[in-house]
Amino acid sequence: MRRAAVAAVLSTLALTPLAAQAGTTTFERTRIVGYSAVASWDYIEGNIGTFVSVVVTENDESGTAGPSETAFVSLSISRYDLTTSNVIIDGSAYVEGSDNFELVVDKQLGTATLRVRNAIFQDNNSFTFFDVDMDLTWTATAEAFTGKSHFKENVPGMKTNSTFHGLFRDGVARGSILGRNVPPRTSPTPTVQFTPVDSSSAQLQFNKFGTHTVTIITP
Repeated sequence: MRRAAVAAVLSTLALTPLAAQAGTTTFERTRIVGYSAVASWDYIEGNIGTFVSVVVTENDESGTAGPSETAFVSLSISRYDLTTSNVIIDGSAYVEGSDNFELVVDKQLGTATLRVRNAIFQDNNSFTFFDVDMDLTWTATAEAFTGKSHFKENVPGMKTNSTFHGLFRDGVARGSILGRNVPPRTSPTPTVQFTPVDSSSAQLQFNKFGTHTVTIITP
């Protein structure tokens, strides 16, 4: 769980590609700081299996934790029939910008709450869309632990120095992820509660990521 959490965090911290003229040297510094919360559900009801994954992060590129335009919520849902092996739902929703959702995280990573309204879920199975509301609460169930990494790369024309420091706390997530007008549409406005049970895994996080890149473009 711990290694997977660190890997998941690092995979979301993408750097902006550098652009430079020949014969110039460019310097780029990037800092990303902020609170995050992740959770997944994996359960079976009758002959229907469901997997749900949620990632929410402040992802603040200004270098100070807080609301930002680059904050995001990522939701993935997969639902399938165990008897026939048919896929029922398979898709995702993505909400960008802290103005479009509410995330509140305790500084000790004891609790976190997430509220999202009218996120647009794209179901790749039916090639349709439906709206999703999310009301989730994370509660820590273990002590916090840290994760660190330091990476250096030196290749012709470019030097990169990256550091990562994270504080993590395992827990449980509860609440509702409610889909409206979900296919197959057997009634005018069918709704589905995709998280009727506690999460299979969950974690609260505070992450700091920084990188310094020097690029030398020779004529």
